[in-house]
Amino acid sequence: KNLTSYVPGDAVSAQAFADAVMDGETKVYSQLSVSGTDTASTCRYVSSYIKDNTTGASRFLNFIIKSTKNEGDVIAALTGKTFDGIKADKVVITSMRSASF
Repeated sequence: KNLTSYVPGDAVSAQAFADAVMDGETKVYSQLSVSGTDTASTCRYVSSYIKDNTTGASRFLNFIIKSTKNEGDVIAALTGKTFDGIKADKVVITSMRSASF
């Protein structure tokens, strides 16, 4: 079983912490560089439902899209594609909300 933990600090401190309190084997990955800005970005959280008309199989898909995209863009992008063996013949957007991070 793999577990992931975030420890704010350098690689040496994170490994020392892991060795002191965690069971099993540990591996520490450290950040090599920083890019981007502290400016808030906006996006849209989307929940959708797809259905394969041939098999009747369906599933929900949740994802994040650009804030400039709309419901029509999502439906066009999903229709006809296959996800986990389910062809998206029918696409329904169940929720779409704006968010900033």
